[in-house]
Amino acid sequence: MVFSRTAVQKLLASKCRCYSMDAPDDMVLGMCFSGLGIPITHSPLFHQARPMDYPKDYLSHQIPVSFHKHWNIDPVKVYFTWLAPNSEESHNGKKVGYNREDL
Repeated sequence: MVFSRTAVQKLLASKCRCYSMDAPDDMVLGMCFSGLGIPITHSPLFHQARPMDYPKDYLSHQIPVSFHKHWNIDPVKVYFTWLAPNSEESHNGKKVGYNREDL
């Protein structure tokens, strides 16, 4: 999720709150923003799983914004492979470049 400063300020000033500790936070936020008249935009570039959980062809036609669920995978490697603006970006002073096929 990505929020503008103005949207967060309106949300915090509202009386909208999660109704329980285990409430589905994304749904509650959607209801709150909708009630405040703040439009919600969905982007298919925010992924709910790891890169390996998607067909290779599906990801090859887009520039992903994020991935979620990082068990059994190195999140730093995912960042430099899929999300870093330049695949030759340095990590701890070393040039890195990962192959998407490795994930």
